[in-house]
Amino acid sequence: MAEVKKSKTDVAARMESKTKASFCSNCGKKVEVVLAVSPNGKKRMRRLCCEG
Repeated sequence: MAEVKKSKTDVAARMESKTKASFCSNCGKKVEVVLAVSPNGKKRMRRLCCEG
């Protein structure tokens, strides 16, 4: 689980981490996270991979 942190100034490392797909620990599918806003205005991040 513990991943070696790479330098923020290392552009190649940042691009690699962006393109690397992360998988959900609950369902095993690719994680797709969206910002959901409830009717009362509260914001929260939701995983679409675990829904439905």
